[in-house]
Amino acid sequence: MNDKLTAALIDTVSIQEYIFSSNKLRENIGASYIVENIYNIPLKEALEKLFGKQNVDIHKWEREPCNIVIEKEEADFEIGYIGGGNTLIFFKEADKAREFIKIYTKHLLATAPGLRTAFGLIEDFDLLSFQDSMLKLHKELQHNKNRYFPNVDINKYGFTLDCPRTNKSAELGRKDAESKFISAAVDAKVKASRHAKKYLEEKFFKKDVPYTFTYEITQLGQHLNLRNYIAVVHVDGNRMGEKFSKCGSLQEIRTLSKSVKSATENAFTKMVEKVVDKIEDQTISCQNDFHLRQEGGKTVLPLVPVVAAGDDVTFICEGRLGLWLAEVFIKEFSSKKVLGEYLSACGGVSIVKTKYPFYRAYNLAEGLTNRAKKESRKHNNSSFIDFFISSSGWNGEIDDIFQKHFTALEGNLHFGPYRIDAGGEKSVANLKNIIKGFYRFPKNKLMQLRAALFESKEAGSAVVEELRAKNLSLPKAGNYYENVDLWNNQTTPYFDAIELIDFYPEGLLCI
Repeated sequence: MNDKLTAALIDTVSIQEYIFSSNKLRENIGASYIVENIYNIPLKEALEKLFGKQNVDIHKWEREPCNIVIEKEEADFEIGYIGGGNTLIFFKEADKAREFIKIYTKHLLATAPGLRTAFGLIEDFDLLSFQDSMLKLHKELQHNKNRYFPNVDINKYGFTLDCPRTNKSAELGRKDAESKFISAAVDAKVKASRHAKKYLEEKFFKKDVPYTFTYEITQLGQHLNLRNYIAVVHVDGNRMGEKFSKCGSLQEIRTLSKSVKSATENAFTKMVEKVVDKIEDQTISCQNDFHLRQEGGKTVLPLVPVVAAGDDVTFICEGRLGLWLAEVFIKEFSSKKVLGEYLSACGGVSIVKTKYPFYRAYNLAEGLTNRAKKESRKHNNSSFIDFFISSSGWNGEIDDIFQKHFTALEGNLHFGPYRIDAGGEKSVANLKNIIKGFYRFPKNKLMQLRAALFESKEAGSAVVEELRAKNLSLPKAGNYYENVDLWNNQTTPYFDAIELIDFYPEGLLCI
């Protein structure tokens, strides 16, 4: 057996920018579909053209992870694995690997315009020293990313018509629903969206259910005049890069990639099923101010997946479902074992007005996820979540927003991130208990209490005493706040709970 092979590692670059560059949900979903499928048909067709073969099986590695066909003399190439936005391919001949890159990238220019890819290529990959070879391959990939930025768009000139959705050039023959000329990238996303919804429904629904996903961000069940909010939820698995880098063999990395993908898809399917259950038991219904729409004789679910691949998940939902669904998904995901260890994940939930720029909402959710991950690392990489409600359209990084707008005389108003997989003062369970306690408070008293949190500790204590006289004691916030004070050590758990009272339905607090 010849252990030295040529290995090509393909990576998709700036995926978030590609997917979330539009405020049109249809285009976001279409872009995500393109990204998820560039390692499907385009990859298959490039390999078939290169080797002059038909019906190349690019999924055999997934079905038979322990069977390494490149070890056999008759195999010219082999898919190492596909997952997490990457693909590893082995070739017997270095020239074939280079020719493949040419064919594949040319194909992507036509099928996925605007999407950037990068390649790492080494000619001495040793399967017997798998970990060292992968490290060398990743270094080569990073080196290529830093030194070369491929142009995947038609250049703009002074007399070029601009695409109304992007800063790219519009092209003849490509028009949107309003007959405006659009760029090739937007056109490809719109066309892909026609297949994406069916693909998502087949992936996450049971057969013949009377539910559907929507392409319209205004159709997620929100009241378009009153509670006109959506939630953008981003979830990312913990230590995934570390897990992949520790894989000591091709079989191990295949098993990991396959298992993580399965865990994500199963968790999302379970989350969808719970939403359906809550619709059918009337918790999510018109009587509770959820205005579910109908489309083609089916009920439109109040959530839609945008990215659900690998350990990276982003979805949009009705604003009041964001924190609940994030917790549901992370709990389901964390119940799965991979290579003998339970998974964990962190998430961020940005709750924004429906017309809020989507890319900014996603950036907030990603920033919140990073805050949760930072806290997670202090607690053995446990599962944490953080949230932010933007009712005033603040701009900037989430840490700067919290520092500038959510700092009072006595300390920090925001108490998160919150732990999902354990109890304690800074846990989701404790947060929900406080919200439950506040549900018996009149709205004007809650607003009085909220205002008191911006004042001095003495002024806050006076409000608390006044509320006690009306038999409205503060909900206990664990042992740390056993004296039931508003503040302790320059932190308070009560502001977040008051903020969420309109964004966490009482019927979901027990879940």
